[in-house]
Amino acid sequence: MASKFKALVFDLGGVLLEWNLHSVNSLSPGQFLTIMNSITWHSLDRGNITLKDACKDFGSILGVDPFVVETAMEQAQLSLRPNTPLVQTIHDIKASNPDLQIYVMSNISREHFKMVQSLDLPWSIFDKAFASGVEGMRKPDLCFFQHVIKETGVHPSEIIMVDDTAENICAARSQGMHAILVDNTLPSISGKLLNLLRDPLQRAEVFLKDNAQNHHCFVEGHEEIKLKDNFAQLMIWELTDDEDIIYLKWPYGKIHTIHGSENGHLNGHLNGHLDDHFNDTAFVTSDVKNGLWNYFIEAPVLTTREYPPDADTTATAYLSLPERYLSTVPDVQLVLEKMATNLDLDGIMQTYFDPTRPRTNPEVCCNILRVFHRFGFGSDPRIKKTEDYIVGCLHNNACLYGNRHYTTPETFLYFVARLYAETRSELLRKRLNVIEAKLEERLNVPTNPLALALRLFACQSVNIDPQLYRQDLETLMSLQDEDGGWPAGHFCRIGRTGVRIGNRGLTTALAVRILQQEKRDA
Repeated sequence: MASKFKALVFDLGGVLLEWNLHSVNSLSPGQFLTIMNSITWHSLDRGNITLKDACKDFGSILGVDPFVVETAMEQAQLSLRPNTPLVQTIHDIKASNPDLQIYVMSNISREHFKMVQSLDLPWSIFDKAFASGVEGMRKPDLCFFQHVIKETGVHPSEIIMVDDTAENICAARSQGMHAILVDNTLPSISGKLLNLLRDPLQRAEVFLKDNAQNHHCFVEGHEEIKLKDNFAQLMIWELTDDEDIIYLKWPYGKIHTIHGSENGHLNGHLNGHLDDHFNDTAFVTSDVKNGLWNYFIEAPVLTTREYPPDADTTATAYLSLPERYLSTVPDVQLVLEKMATNLDLDGIMQTYFDPTRPRTNPEVCCNILRVFHRFGFGSDPRIKKTEDYIVGCLHNNACLYGNRHYTTPETFLYFVARLYAETRSELLRKRLNVIEAKLEERLNVPTNPLALALRLFACQSVNIDPQLYRQDLETLMSLQDEDGGWPAGHFCRIGRTGVRIGNRGLTTALAVRILQQEKRDA
């Protein structure tokens, strides 16, 4: 996906160069801002007055000796330092986009421009520097932007302007440029540029590969905790069909690692590639215990020391495993029988295979139903009450605030959308067809990155008009990190403590599928 942009235009002070007004002790920050907003400063910027004469006027404005102002101006210049991360990003972008034109456009006097040219900036990489004191125009004069557009020979819609002043951004956009404001409260400018100039899909795919076997879950507020779970890994596998980027702990104990590499000793079980388990004598296909999956791979965290297998992870395993693996795991009918008889007092299939944890959950029920329908058992009368429960939850917005195990309504809508898209039962599809309206109600509602990705994937799954979710898609694209991945966000939680859990690999895998669909539809 080639970028439409052909030129970058950078401001100097506050963008390419960082300066510290607090290092100016000859004048207070307030005094400095006063002279910067004066007509004399504007004249200095345009080259209509010399620096020495300007300092005389500044002295009069502030009621101080002009020498004090000259000293302050010199201190300000000496405080300038190159924005090293941004400079590196420019080098990287130019290396991968050799035809990209790069310019400087700055409000700066002739004298100061000569001074900054001695600073350690990659001046040779810039096609031209437009200094206001040389050009006789300053930002936000529209004529200055028009002059730059004409000199570059690039259509304004193909130019990215990077500046730290809102009024300059406004002027650039008024001329048709794509302008980005540099602000410490906003995402990094380097990340924004990479998102605009490099193929986001390619960057995301590289992220998934480069971080193979390290797509751990994170506990919000406890980023030092890297939670290794089967559930997110299975979801990533289903989305990517790439077993080399994930790790698993199979129910009988063996660890799925990449090409036989070792991940360390977990719970006393041997490590090894999945293929190693085909002749494992410990694997007993007739025992349903070896078909019931546990959420945790390592010792449980933020919950009880003993944690039973659950229907959510088990269902997701059977939904995620490629066809070639199904003959190596317990027959799905054994697992479905276990689910169909693991009912609560209302006849709804439960989350845990443990009588001491009586829990029902709408999202888990969705995944259980997906398995029944995927493998041709959608007409089993024992799942009718569970189906009724899901339909009621959907129609009545039961998961609007999440629930004990899931944090956002998007998770429920995602699993319902998957069920709706996958089932061959026209009756069930008819009962669930309100999913489109429920998703449309959520469009443009602020949420975390993972929930946003779930929402967009669900929209694509039920064929919602792409124009309706365009704003959400643009928001998701803007969140792509410099390394090509997306933030972890959150989608589920530990019921006992309520802590929220997210996974960068999962958010990124969802984004990859969303972008692939966008590419197919283009």
